[in-house]
Amino acid sequence: MKKNVFKKLAGLATVISIIVSATACGSSDKKSNADTGSNTNTDAALTFSGEKKVIKFFHRFPDEPYNSFIESKIAEYEANHPDIDIVITSAQNDPYKEKIKVVIAMEDCPDIFFSWCGEFTERFIREDLVLDLIPYLEADKEWKDSLLPVQLAEYTTKDGMVYGIPFRLDGKMFFYNKEIFDAQGLSIPTTWDKFIAACDKLQTAGITPIAYGNQDLWPSAHYIGTLNQMLVSNEVRAVDYEPATGEFTDQGYEEALTYYQELIPYFNKGANGMTHDMARTTFSQGQAAMIYVELVEIPYIKQENPDLNYGMFNFPAVEGAGDPAILTGSPEGFVVSSKTEYPDECVEFLKWFLGPEVGAEQAQEIGWFNGAVGVDKAITDESLKEAYNVISGAESMGAWFDSSLYSTVCDEYLTAVSELTNKELSPADAMAKIQKTAKEAQTLSATESTEE
Repeated sequence: MKKNVFKKLAGLATVISIIVSATACGSSDKKSNADTGSNTNTDAALTFSGEKKVIKFFHRFPDEPYNSFIESKIAEYEANHPDIDIVITSAQNDPYKEKIKVVIAMEDCPDIFFSWCGEFTERFIREDLVLDLIPYLEADKEWKDSLLPVQLAEYTTKDGMVYGIPFRLDGKMFFYNKEIFDAQGLSIPTTWDKFIAACDKLQTAGITPIAYGNQDLWPSAHYIGTLNQMLVSNEVRAVDYEPATGEFTDQGYEEALTYYQELIPYFNKGANGMTHDMARTTFSQGQAAMIYVELVEIPYIKQENPDLNYGMFNFPAVEGAGDPAILTGSPEGFVVSSKTEYPDECVEFLKWFLGPEVGAEQAQEIGWFNGAVGVDKAITDESLKEAYNVISGAESMGAWFDSSLYSTVCDEYLTAVSELTNKELSPADAMAKIQKTAKEAQTLSATESTEE
């Protein structure tokens, strides 16, 4: 969201009062140590008698067991740092996206907040709203060396600014039902032709080949983003994903939509009317043979069907000008507001909260890996071990497509793909609309630059 929009939002008293209220006392607020004596380190508390430093912490994981894990670790940190009071607020994914765009521009904004890497956060960077972590990383080599370089690189701008630290690593893979594959005599498809042949065989046998729910539009972005990585060169994509220079005229973009179009007959019926969670449940219950899913969803699948026998494989290779070795996915993490009164304290907390010790506990307790090295050592679940090996062994990551694009271009892209899924639009017509919006975005981003 741009600077002039922030100013307009700031003038909407009703909206802001609601959001400020949510930020100050959201449904997942945690009481201070004074109210939760069992979490207080008595010896540490006795040595401190001054005023506490209040750090506002905003995240998007209000569901269990993730919220409880976050709150328990923060309570532990407070017990050992009696001068620190961390006030927690959380919101579900979509409401979070809207709230953070407003509260980040306010004076009383969160000190530490969740944010996706790429354009989602870089628009805030252009407004000087995010703290540069490079000085802290350079001053603490041990901390820097404890983080996986390929994951930290995702929170690094092209100018070298590091603006976030990963909380959970993520990548996109096809999961497949081993029992269905074995019954149909199928092996893991490594090429596009073999993949389509497997889909044909499954469909002929009366089995839904691919579970897919695109009601919220973002699932399609993962398909398109992956295909773009294979069909368009890294250099061209870098130019097009930059709002000031994006044109999307390379033929590879239309080819990507054409490959996606080839998959539509193999999706479950009503894909645009189904959420991704519903599609995942369809797969978990054995009603579809495959699903393109995030690795962080392994705990959800385990909850939905602990007995499901499944494996995973990379997106089938498509020949093109791009790089098939890129793993689609991005770490998700936390950034520090440039307006915080306590930058050093915020960074010190993140060093611990997103470090190897807490990371190992996080992997064991909730099945998510942070960006620290070696957090998988105590993991026994085979699916989680395989997932960590995939992520930690990735040569490079391909950031989520919808987080990489300028907002108006992203909206146009996702809408066009939805219409393509409904067979209301051709790949060529879709790209024509996207190219027009990309051209307009160049002007918008240029105006934004002159206002900074």
